[in-house]
Amino acid sequence: MIRSRGFSAFVLAGIFLASTSVFAGEPGFPHTDENCGVTTVYEVPPARAVTLSNNATELMLALGLEDRMAGTSYMANLKISPQYEEAYKKIPVLSPLVATTEQLIEVEADFVYAGYPDGFSESRHTRDQLHDLGMKTRLNTEGCNLGRFGFDELYAEIRSVAAIFGVRERGEALIADMEMRLAAVAEQLEDVEVTPVFIFNGGEAAPRAVLGNTMLSHVVSRAGGENIFGDVANRYGQVSWEQIAERMPEYIVVYYSGTAGGQVVGDPAGELGEGRIEILKANPTIREVPGIARERFVTIDSVWGQPGPSSIDAVEKLARAFHPDRMGH
Repeated sequence: MIRSRGFSAFVLAGIFLASTSVFAGEPGFPHTDENCGVTTVYEVPPARAVTLSNNATELMLALGLEDRMAGTSYMANLKISPQYEEAYKKIPVLSPLVATTEQLIEVEADFVYAGYPDGFSESRHTRDQLHDLGMKTRLNTEGCNLGRFGFDELYAEIRSVAAIFGVRERGEALIADMEMRLAAVAEQLEDVEVTPVFIFNGGEAAPRAVLGNTMLSHVVSRAGGENIFGDVANRYGQVSWEQIAERMPEYIVVYYSGTAGGQVVGDPAGELGEGRIEILKANPTIREVPGIARERFVTIDSVWGQPGPSSIDAVEKLARAFHPDRMGH
């Protein structure tokens, strides 16, 4: 059922007033959030949040906020990380793609959180449009970031979301755990020889690469690798098969999401993950590249490849692949 904007705003205002009475006097409120050029004041923590991407969903769950969530979306046919499965099952899945404005209205969302920019767009709903409907919004800062993005920026994102929901201690506990695991990897990889890595993001006629200004590029570096296109100050972009051959990567990280051409893929790991490996193996220009010739492929889906609590899992997985002698199998 699609409700009118006026009615929706009225309903959301009622929810806001009700939640104000519940959370009145909460420490740390009112709280002002500065995010990607948008300033939002929270008088109380949100009570009916909806996430528009898998990494946003995992961050909410990692902070133990499932009781504040009215829905999730955009998991497609990817799997939530095992540690969040139980909590995830308790939350309605609004859509395998980005939840629509109508779906957000239907569940009376008061906070909408996107892990990457396509959650908010002219073709779906802008942040301003959702604000007009009484919904506060946040975008993971990698999505508006103009420079490098790594764990320090991810920790700032965790702290911001934790502050919005009044669970700062949970945020610090999550960060402390990630820091401890990163330190353990760093200790095992001390003085290791860095291995060149190509992060393949699909493309048959011309390859698409994950470039330097992404969390995944940083994750590769923390795992003892070096993104061969990490010097390109952008997030994603087209390169050439000849450039890959010239830079001779020792390992190939095959990156994929759960969608292709805006449609949900039935078997992302097979159709996109394994499918992209077959594209690489069939290309004669890169046949002599060590990572191709020796079939050193590691698949990473967007649940682990986008900035979120599973970024540390990605570091550990890639470190084991790049340096098995240091990390063990």
